[in-house]
Amino acid sequence: MSLFHFFLITAFLCSSVANAQVTAKKLLPRNINVPYLNQLAPSISGDGNHLVFLSDQVYSKRLNMMYAKRIGSERWSDPQVVTAIDNSFEINHLRGYSLSYDGNILFFTTLKSGGIGGYDIWLVRKNGNSWGQPENLGKPLNSAVHEGDPSLSADGKNLYFMRCEKMNMNEAENCTLYVSKKKNRTFWGEPVALPSNINTGNAVTPRILPDNESLYFSSNKPGGQGGYDLYLTRKQDESWTEPLALSFLNTTGDDRYVSLTAKGDIIFYSMKYKEKDKLVKAKIPDNFQPMKIYQMNGKVLQEQTHKPIEAYVQVFDIATQKLAVATKAPQNTGEFYLLLKGGKLYDLSVNPVDKSILFHSEIIDLQNLESSDFKRVDIKLQSINEANSFIASNISFETYTTNIQKSSMYELKRISLLLKNNPTFNIEIGTYLGEYKSDSVQTDPGLTEVEIDTLPNPAYLQFQQDSLLALTNDSRSFATSDTLNLNVGDSSLTEIADTAKVVIASLPQALDTLGIIPKPHPFIYKYTYHNDRTAGEAEAIYNYLIGIGVPENRLSYKGYGYIESLENTSTETMKSNWVEIKLYKN
Repeated sequence: MSLFHFFLITAFLCSSVANAQVTAKKLLPRNINVPYLNQLAPSISGDGNHLVFLSDQVYSKRLNMMYAKRIGSERWSDPQVVTAIDNSFEINHLRGYSLSYDGNILFFTTLKSGGIGGYDIWLVRKNGNSWGQPENLGKPLNSAVHEGDPSLSADGKNLYFMRCEKMNMNEAENCTLYVSKKKNRTFWGEPVALPSNINTGNAVTPRILPDNESLYFSSNKPGGQGGYDLYLTRKQDESWTEPLALSFLNTTGDDRYVSLTAKGDIIFYSMKYKEKDKLVKAKIPDNFQPMKIYQMNGKVLQEQTHKPIEAYVQVFDIATQKLAVATKAPQNTGEFYLLLKGGKLYDLSVNPVDKSILFHSEIIDLQNLESSDFKRVDIKLQSINEANSFIASNISFETYTTNIQKSSMYELKRISLLLKNNPTFNIEIGTYLGEYKSDSVQTDPGLTEVEIDTLPNPAYLQFQQDSLLALTNDSRSFATSDTLNLNVGDSSLTEIADTAKVVIASLPQALDTLGIIPKPHPFIYKYTYHNDRTAGEAEAIYNYLIGIGVPENRLSYKGYGYIESLENTSTETMKSNWVEIKLYKN
């Protein structure tokens, strides 16, 4: 740490003693915070890799919008002027800009020609390493009065901004905060004013946080520390909570322009230091942070060539079955950005524009997300001609049954579409068991299946032998009995038959006297309870696909059960049951 940084942090900490909470602050690097220049009003992308801010020039002292990209954990590229925006003092509300969470859209506030009236909100879109031409957001979002200080929600669906009676390059008066819902790429809906507990005094500079439910804004309403103070309010159904002052940050001056990464635990803003404005970042206390979120920075690539692939990326909220996020990875980069709220279960799919390439899918489980998370991924897709099979990881079954879970419908529809778009291919549905369990009794609720083996009963065989022996001995005894004293030679056939009846009738009593058990069953049954439901699972998937219109002759299925050769696989999806789709030419 430089001496300059040390004294700055020390000074900030000392000045914060009077606040309810004290938080350490840290300067951004010196190539951003050029010591002899002013740096103001930072706006940072959700992944924390793209930064825009204002800086004055050495000679003219003119404020220019600058752009820098992160190149290390604490390193940034040297800032460059954003030339796509006219930085004239005369036409811009100088701090009225913001960067979208994905870093691809830069909103700004200007009087430039082609507007609706007064100051309007415009945007430029990032295209590779450059910015496109300015676009006016049009009516009804922009009006005959002044609109400025825009902030786009992380899902891209809502734009928060201020509408003011008076505005110049530095100030705005009689302002009210609004929100407008996006209709399509070009048009926005009729703006709706936020409730009166927010719009008290001169409410300005809304900043919607990454959870889409928490909002920072500034106001000079009575009761603050002085000038404009920052407040937090959270959306609850159709209303917003009573604003809470950001006590860890507010000062006796004007506190307005702040920015957060999607993780929501670090805030970026500018403060005076030795008569110059400098960019700093600070830790946000837990009670002022947004709800926990999950970010994904992804790149879609062709597996063999590693070249970018153009693809549509969709995320569905499984509980509500609603589309949570829809974005596109462009052909030139294959890059996409996702931001999802915690507490939910999501179905993610990457669907290439080229239908001869396989899709990618996965389940993202954020139901127990304890802290905001960030992930970088390269998603490598195979051409169908080069792939023999793939794991349908988003197909699952209700616990201990062969009933397909509702969450699986997205994956099954993708498989159906895959066959429709590739008519020369058929598929086999193969289901596998990750761990085989069995027992002679049903000791586990997962042992839902039973096999019954019919075996000869050894007791029955012994019974037959013992019975024959007992009958023979008893008959001999009976034949020599003094009581009956029968002689076959001088007896009639009728007498012999009557004698046999007596012997047979007395057999059970004789067996009991001899200690021989009653006659057992000729067979015994061996029961094996187990958890291999793969045959039923494969059939259930087969029937579902036929039910949604897939021709029967393009499908086959097999339950493979547990395969020992796959026992030590490390694939996450293979730790329990899984489904494999095998492709072959028809």
